[in-house]
Parts: sequence; structure tokens; C-alpha cells
Amino acid sequence: MQFNKPKDLNELLENLSISQKKNYFLAGGTDINVQIKKEFIKDGNFYYINEIDELNGIKRKNEKVHVGALTTYRELLESDTISEHFPFLQRSLTNFASPLLTTMATIGGNIANGSPTNDVTPPLLVLDAELELISVAGIRNVSLTSFFTGYKKSLLKKDEIIKGVVLSIQAENGYETLYKKVGARKTLTIAKVALAGLKKIKEGKIDEIKLAVGSLNEYPRRLDKLEEYLNNIMIRDINKNTIDEILSKEITPISDLRSDKEYRYRVCLNLILSFLGINH
Repeated sequence: MQFNKPKDLNELLENLSISQKKNYFLAGGTDINVQIKKEFIKDGNFYYINEIDELNGIKRKNEKVHVGALTTYRELLESDTISEHFPFLQRSLTNFASPLLTTMATIGGNIANGSPTNDVTPPLLVLDAELELISVAGIRNVSLTSFFTGYKKSLLKKDEIIKGVVLSIQAENGYETLYKKVGARKTLTIAKVALAGLKKIKEGKIDEIKLAVGSLNEYPRRLDKLEEYLNNIMIRDINKNTIDEILSKEITPISDLRSDKEYRYRVCLNLILSFLGINH
């Protein structure tokens, strides 16, 4: 293993462009340190990036809010900008982790790690977040909905790093919101099931709905087919069996030490029905 401490973003990107080994980024270290300790990662170029100013901060630019990849969850929870424009996002992270992890863990690291259970991605998905990916070639913006390509796989190229998350200041406006994280206890837990939702209902009809899940697939994702069925439908016309049928094709829960797949599926289905105001 080789450890590096670039003095700024330009030096980091230059190093990435010529690196022959797999690149890893060390900021809060709450994920990667565990992987190193358990020898899941045994070799590569490691870059300590926690002091690179260009990757930090929460800034409003016109109708967008840019959240730097090194922004910690503590900073998100205490940010006036996030409180003003994204109270749903802020609430969803309230019981993210212990005070120590909340102070150390970064939004970019949580996304880049690609865990199916990561807490921030489901709410960001329903907020139509974009990621800024940067390399020596420049910045490219990709939708978070298309960023993950498989278990711990993404569109991130070998010479790129996540620069930040971009949100429209209108992303939450006018929506009823839901974020449910079901785990072994109420707080400081790894999710067995996570569901994020936004909806607008007018005169008994779903005008718009967005749903995203975590811990139910190889990576967090939007429920596109279910959204397609539910958008522009009268609440009274929703068929529970149709929701069940569509959901069974959109999520692939597994059984593991934390829970079994049948429980995960049933909890997710019931949470969706409750969000729609339908008895289950």
C-alpha cells in the first residue's frame, strides 16, 4: 500500500491520472478503515483528502445547492442551508449513526462506498440528486439514479473522484415526505429495510410520486416501475395485488444475519401501502 497526501485538488487529480493501481480515498475513514483492517483491501494507492478545501462545504449557487463530498453528516445536520431547503433530507439523517461517526463520516464517502445499506442514498434518489465527478479532464455531472451499476460498482472512473452532490432548491417543495429505516433498534442501526418517498396528491389522485429503497437490492435504487404505475392514478383505483406484483420484480431482498428476505419484502410492501394511505 502507498499512502499520499496531496496538497490540493489539482495535485490529487494529477496523481490519479498516472496511477497504475486502484485508488482509494481516505477522509472520515469510517468505511475504508474497516475494510483495511479486515484485509478486504490489501493493496492500492491511498489518498488522504480530508484537507482538500475544494471538496468541502455547502454552497448555494443560483437555484442549486452544492454539497462537497467531504461534508460530514454533522455538518449536514447543523447546516442552515440544508434546514431551509431540504428539511426532509436533514430529518432522514437524524439517527444516522453515533455522534462519533456522524462527526467523521462524509457524504461522498458514504455514496462512493456503494453499500446497499448506505443511509443517505435513498433520500437523495427521490430528491433527484446529481453527482459531480471530477478528473483532470474536467467535471461531468451524472444522475445518482444511474451512478450505481452493481454491487459496490459505479460509473466512477479510475481517475475520477466525487467532487460533490448537487440538489435543486425546489426538490422538496410541495411534497409529502417519508423516510423509514427499519433496523434492530430505533437508532444507530444498520438498515434491514429503508424507504424514502415523496408524493403529491390532488383531489384523490396521485399527481406525482417518487420512491427509493435501500437494503433490498445490490445497491439503493428508485422503484421506477412502481412509480410508473402509481403516477396519475386515483387512490381508490390502486390495486394492492398489482403493487405486490410490481414490487416483487423491483426488489431482490436477501436473507442474512440481520434479517430474512421474506421479512424485508413484507416490511417494504407495508411501508409503501401506508405511505399511500392504504390498509394492509
